[in-house]
Amino acid sequence: MQPATLSNLIANDNGLRVFCNSCYRCRDLNVEKLVGIYGRGMELPEIGKRARCGECGGKGASVQVVAVSW
Repeated sequence: MQPATLSNLIANDNGLRVFCNSCYRCRDLNVEKLVGIYGRGMELPEIGKRARCGECGGKGASVQVVAVSW
């Protein structure tokens, strides 16, 4: 099975949350902004690998798909 992509998030009206692998800080990311940077085909695990924590500077994060509530 293929990993989920940013396109899948948009199609299903979901958001993306990352958890720093070093300090465990979490942050919700702007999916539209990520699409502008990486394109709709970017796989979610790859976003986690590329993430850098704004708090501790640690590289790498776990990703979690979240439901967007309106």
